[in-house]
Amino acid sequence: MQLIIHRGTHEIGGSCIELESKNGRIVLDIGMPLVDERGEQFDFRPYRKLSGPQLIEKNILPSVSGMYRFDDSKKSPDALLISHPHLDHFGLLHFVNPALPLYMSKGCHKLVELSYYFNEAAFDFEKIELVTPWKLFNIADFTITPYLVDHSGFDALAFLIEADGTRLFYSGDFRGHGRKHIVFDKIIKEPPENIDYLLLEGSHIEETDGDYDTEEAVELGLVELLNNKEKLYFIATSSQNIDRIVSIYRACKKTNRTFVIDPYTALILESIKSVSFAIPQHDWGNNMKVLFTDSRHTKLLQKDSILGRFEKSEVKYDDIIKDKGRYLIKDTFALRNKFDADKNLSNTSLIYSMWKGYLEDDEELRVFWAKNNVQIIHVHTSGHANVRDLKKFAEALNPGTIIPIHTFSPDKFREHFLDKVRICSDRERVNL
Repeated sequence: MQLIIHRGTHEIGGSCIELESKNGRIVLDIGMPLVDERGEQFDFRPYRKLSGPQLIEKNILPSVSGMYRFDDSKKSPDALLISHPHLDHFGLLHFVNPALPLYMSKGCHKLVELSYYFNEAAFDFEKIELVTPWKLFNIADFTITPYLVDHSGFDALAFLIEADGTRLFYSGDFRGHGRKHIVFDKIIKEPPENIDYLLLEGSHIEETDGDYDTEEAVELGLVELLNNKEKLYFIATSSQNIDRIVSIYRACKKTNRTFVIDPYTALILESIKSVSFAIPQHDWGNNMKVLFTDSRHTKLLQKDSILGRFEKSEVKYDDIIKDKGRYLIKDTFALRNKFDADKNLSNTSLIYSMWKGYLEDDEELRVFWAKNNVQIIHVHTSGHANVRDLKKFAEALNPGTIIPIHTFSPDKFREHFLDKVRICSDRERVNL
């Protein structure tokens, strides 16, 4: 088996891995980069007018023969596997030939499809295979077993891949301290055996992200804040971080607050309820309500006759203003500006429940809250494994070789995993 990590050996994001066996070829992930060549936040807009070959030349698109809509190569990969629905793992999918078989979890499929919908693009893949955790399947001469992992990306998977007598485990993105830590504990207790190569993510091989150790601790931190009934709280978080949405909802139940979401978030939650009955829904009662916003997403839902689904759960803006201490509002551009225009941000705090780096990079957001004298409180735990759990994971799988991926600091792996580490370069062809 041969391995090419097209991107990810020395950076976080933009993941793309190609594996070639004697009689097959598969690709794992096709992510949008998070940073550019200067290490600054990646912006695709300057590249929109470039052709596919030009994007490959500039290393925006990975150079995978036969994978793209514009590529007329006769030999295409046998399949593309997506580990989870974060843009740095699927964000370049729209360039992929729709005839290429696409493998992902049910929850990943739902959220990727919604991403296309809200970007008003056609999700036109002809063959989508929904895989079941721990149930193996075959592609060409590859035998693949997906593993459900604990991650802030919903329904995320790792993959055990076997071919040509070699067993490789791709960790994808994972952690051991989220709401699904039971699946992390399970793989530590009952790891797959005889792993030759472990592609191990190292987002936090150097440092941790967030002030809270676990997702449960985030919930308790929110409860402590929300017990202050004199304040209106906004909360900034991703609508697709379902573990965090659950934490927020549970904190609101414990403090008798109403979590106010926008229609975009309501549709995301509704779309994945078939994956898990425990995901909060807009119609579950008084602890979650929908506030219709003047946004592009809301207008799209209205045009497509979807918005009416949420009318029975609607909360009115005026009702929130009358009793601010009863509500926790999911922050959106439209909502914060509505409250600002009406001068209704007095005695308000923003709970920032995402990676702090996003806030540091967003000067406009910081200025907005500062001019309104709104305190920003960071309540967050990472979607990625800390060093302790990376070591537990690697110890349990006991691979012959560890290959760092999804990290800015592959050299740091040697401090923790010694001579087991093999550092690769992007686009290097490695014989396994």
